[in-house]
Amino acid sequence: MHRVKAIVLGAGGLVGQRLQQRLVNHPMFELSAVSGSPSSAGLQLSDVPWRLDEPRPALPEVIVMDSNASDLVQQCRALQIEYAFSALPSSIAVDVEKNLVNGGITVFSNASAYRRVQNIPLIIPEVNPHHYVECHHYCATNCTLIPLALPVAAIAKAAKVQSVKMRSEQALSGAGWSLLFDEEALAGHLNPIIEGEAEKTEAELLHVLGTLFGQSVSPAEMRVEINCERVSRPNGHQVFVELVTEEPLTEEQIIDAFRMLGLEGELPSRPNQAIHVVERIDVDQHLWSDGTSFSQHPQPSTDLKTGMAIVVGDLSVEGCQISFNAYSHNTVRGAAGGVVYLAEFVLANAS
Repeated sequence: MHRVKAIVLGAGGLVGQRLQQRLVNHPMFELSAVSGSPSSAGLQLSDVPWRLDEPRPALPEVIVMDSNASDLVQQCRALQIEYAFSALPSSIAVDVEKNLVNGGITVFSNASAYRRVQNIPLIIPEVNPHHYVECHHYCATNCTLIPLALPVAAIAKAAKVQSVKMRSEQALSGAGWSLLFDEEALAGHLNPIIEGEAEKTEAELLHVLGTLFGQSVSPAEMRVEINCERVSRPNGHQVFVELVTEEPLTEEQIIDAFRMLGLEGELPSRPNQAIHVVERIDVDQHLWSDGTSFSQHPQPSTDLKTGMAIVVGDLSVEGCQISFNAYSHNTVRGAAGGVVYLAEFVLANAS
């Protein structure tokens, strides 16, 4: 199979390194280049400090390119790069991603800069595959949305959802690698407020649940209340959800809806089941799910499915009132894994 040559825009950050980890052995993409900030540009990739818990895989021996270089597009074209996976800060992604797209390189972005922008698809493959159109720019959603959107979308297929209330407990890694090395934060002494996160999650939820491309669900159709907080856990975003449906559902109907949610066709990062149902979530034991089993010794550079499922537990149903907890790996399914999965989906559907 022809492997599409790709660049990762992000050398030293957690999401950039997750992208490198997931692409180095990927059957559909060839990791051909990495770009970074001025602090890493010009370094051998192997000299960039590795921030992930898992050992650094056998990455290509390349010199880190400058993400801000005026000739970045030309450098990519010279290497015959077709895809770019962006883990750039949004303030930088605005210009860099636009330049790459204008240069004919397809960008898959983890940045928020172009989310919900007209004619740039914002896609979760299991939730809104109908929003797919052929173009050169695609966005993945906010990492907090993933454990919320999948179970809500599954329930919405069984009965109309009238309201959603969510509270999140979000890992330190959601704010980047620096908090993972902050002893005060690890000990629980941190600011729990995440500015703008609730508003962003609500807007993206309504967008991906839209029935037509570019059309969002109206807040009048589904009331949403979201509160987001940072906690001292290194990895894993957990959400606590209460929702109301127009018609009553049984627990069995909801579990069936969870198990039926998925994407047809085999893709390397597609979990065995999108939603992994358990009785009660254990944030330590349930971080790495492939949809049917949990790994305590994950190998994410070779096992692309592990960490890609959403875990749902503590399900309670009383007529139209439903509550549950959901959990996902924020830098895997919520970020790098979700972006690569989106690229797999797009490549599989390209004409």
